Formats: sequence, structure tokens, C-alpha cells
Amino acid sequence: MRIFRHYVEPRLVALGLIEAAILFGCFFIGYFLRYADVAFLSSELKTHLPSALTFVFVMMASLFALGLYERAAIGDMAVVAVRLLAGFVCGFALLAVTLYLVPDLKVWRSALVIAMPASFVVILIFRRLFLWLVDRDAFSRRILVLGDPGPIASIQALERRVGLAPFRTVRAILLGAVPDRANDDGWLLEACRAVDAEEIVVAADERRGRLPMQALLRCRLAGLRVSEYHDFYERETGRVDLERLEPGWLVFRDGFSHSKAHLLVKRLFDVVLASVGLACAMPLLLIAGLAIKLEDGGPVFFRQLRVGRNGMPFEIFKLRSMRVDAERDGPRWAAVGDRRVTRVGRILRRTRIDELPQLVNVLKGEMSFVGPRPERPVFVEKIVEVLPCFTVRHQMRPGLAGWAQLNYPYAANLEDARVKLEYDLYYVKNWSLFLDLLILAQTFRVIVWGNGVR
Repeated sequence: MRIFRHYVEPRLVALGLIEAAILFGCFFIGYFLRYADVAFLSSELKTHLPSALTFVFVMMASLFALGLYERAAIGDMAVVAVRLLAGFVCGFALLAVTLYLVPDLKVWRSALVIAMPASFVVILIFRRLFLWLVDRDAFSRRILVLGDPGPIASIQALERRVGLAPFRTVRAILLGAVPDRANDDGWLLEACRAVDAEEIVVAADERRGRLPMQALLRCRLAGLRVSEYHDFYERETGRVDLERLEPGWLVFRDGFSHSKAHLLVKRLFDVVLASVGLACAMPLLLIAGLAIKLEDGGPVFFRQLRVGRNGMPFEIFKLRSMRVDAERDGPRWAAVGDRRVTRVGRILRRTRIDELPQLVNVLKGEMSFVGPRPERPVFVEKIVEVLPCFTVRHQMRPGLAGWAQLNYPYAANLEDARVKLEYDLYYVKNWSLFLDLLILAQTFRVIVWGNGVR
């Protein structure tokens, strides 16, 4: 399904709703076992509904932030168990803070002693059942692919590569092998019904004059979904396929347009969040600055030229995490286990504390809270030579957090930069405040599990 232009998997939405219902039910089980009077069931339910909803909201926010609803996590029960445990610990801490700030929400701890372990066990069992159903393609859409060898191979490779892919290719038909069926517009519908396909994906290198339009129309009118290759790829991966991208796609596709009202809302959101964030982070910045100074006596802050909105350069602020002479041999991407990173710097990078000074860049209007990460001019020049559409990402302010950072590790070469650009183009094309909020919520997962640290 598509929410504010962002694609969301229905099966993950269903998973979240069912687990929210489990939390809701376990809350009342814990409460009724400890306190409630069953004789006044209706009034008891109504009286404690706000507390139950608060419990569900806080716990679901914690589980979501720690990555329990990303596709890569749901297929490994060991990962699910670890993240679920961490989510419940985090949720309990958030719940304690919430109840301290809003004491009128009466949630008795002795009721939680029952509700939280019960929720944990039931959700873990349900996840195992969910994974069993997914393994048996219970939630997979059956697709028929009509097109040319290259794009068809890309879809089949995507199905193998994506863990627990939400689709299954049940048949592929080459356009070049389709005989002339001028008097038969029902052959494609019959082919779909023969393999019980729910969707047709048109994956052609060139469509003009080659597609069986009457047969496709017949399928569409029969209720089958008909998707174009790029739309399908974008929907299933959250990125754009640059390998098969044509300039016309950028020109004629929807998206890539942001009204002044939307940009104003985004800017207000940035200013408020950056102001609060900077005030809260000040003690942490002082401690980190002292640690940097004690380690090698060098400067605390690091400034570097980056490319911002509309290609305009600006100076980014960071806490220094590398040696003072880190670029004596010239600029280069950070590598895994980079020896230029100091001991304090490793901690700062692991926790993303080194990025906190960029809140100043957000307040100055040079950056946004969410957006494509700003790149250095020297690297932009190299990337643009290979990927000319890299400049499209400069349509928006660069961000502290981003869709690419959430889905792909640190870029260490041009191939990594290409993949991250595919995610950035998806973000620029489908941006909404809803997507920004999703990215911010899930960025906590990146910090906790250390995704992409170099």
C-alpha cells in the first residue's frame, strides 16, 4: 500500500496491528488479574483505556525504532528475539519516563509484571507462526512478468536477493517470443489464470509498438494489476534502478515536486527539532569535547566543505573523530576499521555523537534533519562523471539522517555511491513529512545496532 507516496508492505502493517492488539490484550489481562473487578467489566475497560493505549503506543514505538518491522529482521528468529528483548527493555524505560511526566496515566507496576512478559512470549510465538506462513508464500503476490531478457533477469535476481520477498515470479513471457495474436485479446488473461497470477509486470527495454495493449487492457479490466518495471522495482526495494533508468523517467514520473507549503513545514520541523536537540545534546557535546582534547590535544571540532542544496557549498561541523593528519595523503572515503580513526572517535562514530554539531548547520538552513547525506565536492566531481543524475539529490537540503543511510552501509567506493544514490532518488521523488518521521524513528535502530559504522 502507499501512504503519503511512500510504499509500505501490507503484511508488515498487518504484523504491526496484530502485535499492537496482543499488547492491548495482555495489558488488560495483567490489570484484571491484579486489580480489576470483573463485575464492572465495561466501566473498568473504559476507565483504563487511556492507560492501555499509552502502553501500546510506547511499546510499539520502541519495537518500531529498534527495527522489528524491517523486512531484513523478520526472517531470522534469533535477530527477532534479540531485538524484541531490547525493544521491551527500551519500552519499559520509555514507559517509566512517560508515566513520570504524566502521572494521571495510572499504570500499576504489578500489572506490568504480568503484561510485559506475557506480551513478549505471545509476540515471539506469533512471529514464529508469521515466519512459517511467509516461508510457505502465504503472503506472497504471484506475478507474471512480460518483457525482455534483461529486465526479467533483474526481477528474478531481486526475488532471490531480497530476504522474504513479498512476491513470487510464477511465469515469465518474452515479448520476442509472443506470436501475432491480432484476433485474440484473451491469451494473456488465460496465461495469468493458468498460474494463478495476481499481477502482471511489464519489463520491456523498449515498449513503443511492442506491447500487446489489447491483451493487457483485457487483464486490467478483469481486475489484474498491471505494473511497469520501474514502478514495480521502486515499490519492492525502496530505491530506483539506475542501471535501466532513462532520462524520460525523471521527466514524466510523478514526484520530484515539493510545494512551498510543504517545504515551509519541513523547515519549521527542522528548526524546532534542532533547537530542542541542541539544548539536550549540550552536556554530551561537552563530555565528548573533553575526551577528544584529552586523547591527543588536537582541535575538538572538524569543519569540512560539502555540497548542499542546489549544488551550493557549505561548511559542515562535526566532532573530530580522526587524527589531525588524517588526509595528509589526500582525501579518500573512510574504510572498515580505518586506522585514521582515534579511540575516542570510534565511540563517537559508533553512537553517531560526532554528527551532533550538524544541528548548527540545520539551524543555519544549510541542512535538514532528514535528507540525502552531503558529499564532498571532490567526490561529487568523480561521481557525476559516472552517474550524471547524482545532482538530482541536490534538489533538497542534505540531512543528518537519510533514507540511504537507513537502508545501506557507509559508501566506500563508486559502486556504494551508486546504490545509495538509488535510495536518495527514491527519497527525493517520494518525500513527505510522514517519510521523514519514519526515517527519524528508525534511525534509532541504526545507532543501537551500529549499521554502517566506519
